[in-house]
Amino acid sequence: MPKGPSRELSPLVAFLATGAYLGYSPIAPGTAGSFGCAVLLWFVLPAITMAGPPLVIAGFAISVAAFVILSMWVAGQAEHSFGEKDASRIVIDEFAGYLIAVAFLPKTILVYAAAFIIFRVVDILKPFPAARLESVPGGAGIVLDDLVAGLYTNVLVRIMLLVRGW
Repeated sequence: MPKGPSRELSPLVAFLATGAYLGYSPIAPGTAGSFGCAVLLWFVLPAITMAGPPLVIAGFAISVAAFVILSMWVAGQAEHSFGEKDASRIVIDEFAGYLIAVAFLPKTILVYAAAFIIFRVVDILKPFPAARLESVPGGAGIVLDDLVAGLYTNVLVRIMLLVRGW
């Protein structure tokens, strides 16, 4: 794909794709996006556990699914506009992945910090099938590997909670 924009990106899609412009960070834009997401979720996301009321759990799950679909669309639009596959400034995928990483976990600083660190390591290492999913075309390929990293992170944090008795 050629470098440079192939069409104008709407300001709203640019804002979302770059995680409120955190994707333009000159150092580690993916980490900046993940950190921004962690801070945002800390203040916005209520503590929702699997032991909560069924309608709250279902509403949260539907909201996460809707955000993932939106992320795929936004990432695809941004990729097309930026003219490069999975441009580093696209960080909405980190938002989607980190959201999965902390879903239904206790809302504590320790859990969010552990999830942040583990998510970044897993996202960078891209264990199977994450690396393979990157080859899926369009926005889905941009987001799917981060969803896998988020899922692995969620499981690892749960194991830590069980083993350490947090």
